[in-house]
Amino acid sequence: MGKGDTSRQKILMEAFRLFATMPYDRVSFSVMEKEIGISRGSMVYYFKNKEGLFSEVVRTFVYGASSLKAVPDAYKLSLCSFYTYFIETLKREQEQLFAMGIVNINEALMRIENSALTYIPNFKEQTALWYAEELQIWKSVIEKATATGEIRNGLDASTLSYLYEDAYLGRAFHGVFTKSGYDIDRLKQTYDQLYALLK
Repeated sequence: MGKGDTSRQKILMEAFRLFATMPYDRVSFSVMEKEIGISRGSMVYYFKNKEGLFSEVVRTFVYGASSLKAVPDAYKLSLCSFYTYFIETLKREQEQLFAMGIVNINEALMRIENSALTYIPNFKEQTALWYAEELQIWKSVIEKATATGEIRNGLDASTLSYLYEDAYLGRAFHGVFTKSGYDIDRLKQTYDQLYALLK
């Protein structure tokens, strides 16, 4: 990673931390300069303006992180391998953010999403598309699991995709109101139990 990439990544990570702990309108360039330790000019160079920086924070940490799209194709050949890899990704992400001082990832994301509803045009529509894409990934993996005999025939892949995705979203929402965010082990237990019922 070059120096420019390192600076851009540092700005992005620190901006995420700020937007996760403060309302959007309180995160000014002067606050960012003080907290990040990088000049306004550098931030403008990489992100043009505050709106551009916030949009990139949303793209990276809301749509990009905790995404099923990040699961490599090799793990999509088995439903069990797929959700196990996804769970491990969630654990790593939670640990990384904890090391940055973000104790509750779900509360942090909820704050950012709340600001995004106000300050990013079409955020609802973008999120609906993200949700549809996530469901399609689950559906595809479930259909493969049925075709290979990993799970039994006669199951509705669309309904099951909702069950798996909504279990994740339900845990994430519940995590907002806990001390340290969602219980990923509980999510794994839910996925394992659901998987056992499909065998």
